Amino acid sequence: MFDNLPALWHGLVKTIGLTFFGFLIGSVIGSVIAIFRVSPIRPLRAFGALYVGLMINSPLVFLMFVAFYGTPKLGLLINEFRTAAIAIGLYLGGYIAETLRAGISTVSNGQAEAARSIGLTFGQTLRHVVIPQATRSSVGPLAVLLNATYRNVAAAGIIGVIEFVKAGKTAGETTARVLPFFVVQFAVFIVLGLATGFAAQRLDQRVAVKR
Repeated sequence: MFDNLPALWHGLVKTIGLTFFGFLIGSVIGSVIAIFRVSPIRPLRAFGALYVGLMINSPLVFLMFVAFYGTPKLGLLINEFRTAAIAIGLYLGGYIAETLRAGISTVSNGQAEAARSIGLTFGQTLRHVVIPQATRSSVGPLAVLLNATYRNVAAAGIIGVIEFVKAGKTAGETTARVLPFFVVQFAVFIVLGLATGFAAQRLDQRVAVKR
């Protein structure tokens, strides 16, 4: 176990890095798609619904393969880590979009109507009134998605990324002692989940919308 700690550490760093960059990409995509979903423009709503449907109903492993084999066809030669981050971001975009859309639905119609009555456009109403409150209401569900992403990153191993799970599996097979490595990985994921949950709870208490 101690001889393989450096490999496990590098795998954990990659898992956390993929979680961070994947969630960042997914947050950008999800925010745009969530706006599309509540837009008064029908084609944008249709596109948003299509995107969410495709991402939510597609296995992450499938998206990994599509990104890995598809990006070279587009003339984009990127390494496995970046490919995995893009795939995770695309995947999370659908879930984050629905989470934010649910948060938007918690903002009362009266506030949006009041914003329009003082001359704010649809975009200004979203930016200054709706989105800030929706984001605050979505802290808890977004933390659940973030926590799940730590584990979903294991799908990146299928395209050659030596993340935490694959590093432990490789070390276990090399030493013929798989179970101890799985126990350590399980404990690490529990710690990551508890830390994320605690941080999200504190943040939720600080930014909660007073109703």
